[in-house]
Amino acid sequence: MADASAADAGDGGHQDAEPTDAEQEQAPLPPMPTQTFLIGYNEAWFGANFGSDYTTAYDLAYVQKILDGIVAGGGHLVRLWFWETPQGLTLAASPPLTEAVDPKFLANVGEVLTEARKRALWAYITLLDANTIVKIFEPYHTWGIDILTGNGGAREAFNDHALGPLCQVLDQHKDVVFGIDIVNEIQAATQNVVYADSWNGPRAFLAQEAQFIKSKIPWAKVTSSAGWPSDFIQQGAQWDIGKGFYSGLGLDFYDLHAYDDSGSYPGATAMCNRAAMDGVPVYLGEFGQKTETIDDTLQYVATGYFLNNSMGLCLKGAFAWRYDPQESWWAYMRADFTPRPAVQIMQTFGALP
Repeated sequence: MADASAADAGDGGHQDAEPTDAEQEQAPLPPMPTQTFLIGYNEAWFGANFGSDYTTAYDLAYVQKILDGIVAGGGHLVRLWFWETPQGLTLAASPPLTEAVDPKFLANVGEVLTEARKRALWAYITLLDANTIVKIFEPYHTWGIDILTGNGGAREAFNDHALGPLCQVLDQHKDVVFGIDIVNEIQAATQNVVYADSWNGPRAFLAQEAQFIKSKIPWAKVTSSAGWPSDFIQQGAQWDIGKGFYSGLGLDFYDLHAYDDSGSYPGATAMCNRAAMDGVPVYLGEFGQKTETIDDTLQYVATGYFLNNSMGLCLKGAFAWRYDPQESWWAYMRADFTPRPAVQIMQTFGALP
């Protein structure tokens, strides 16, 4: 955009008029971040609107406020969740459950991606959440479990009537989509015995979904985030990656989630070795203090150690949980949206080339 304050030499220093809305819309978009180490914030659902932030509780002004704040806080990326519950979906009474997706849901998703692009903010999209799927009451519980297991054609119905239409929207915004997380922390499903075979069952699901997404939008970078320990490896999600649980599934990068007061995660060497062997990068998709107490010093120290440790290993970026004040001990904003001290560290790392 031209600098409206620059003097026009042809009229004796008269300042140019402010650009109109139409001129602003036609202005070149800013270049997307290319930093060696990406800094991001999780804003999984906007505000307190878990499972309704793109439907009944959608609030464009709040979205804009959050995205502006993330950029000011040193962020290059925002992580968003779409179907922690089946918001915007029409469900049948019996499998296959997913019948349709609300066009308004898709329009709101598109609008959020447009707002992120205006701010040169990568959008990292999570489709499903295994933690919710194993806890939520009917009918959502059956909906999620059947997608994970493939029972009654539920996975195919979800792909055809929800994920497929979403891919059409994402294809219109591919220059801002950082990646697609098939399901947040599938270890929650293995811990809750969703799969009879806790190794091959979830791997088959992830491979099928990765293949489906790439059949619709071949440009997409696909992953599935690794959270708390699975039932076959009790040492942390980094060991799941290191042992090859995510290997050979058609994933384009790995995403580790770690919470620790000292910002450490033993086993990272094995994880990095596996990622190098598989030829894919690793990101710290969620990080934060482990102790659930509001303590500025604790958050500051944990943030600093996590970012330093990640940069010293193989990780290519780190995305804090979370930006807005809804979960007070993890939040990087206070209730009045003033930044907590740890934001200064995020800004410092975000300013690195």
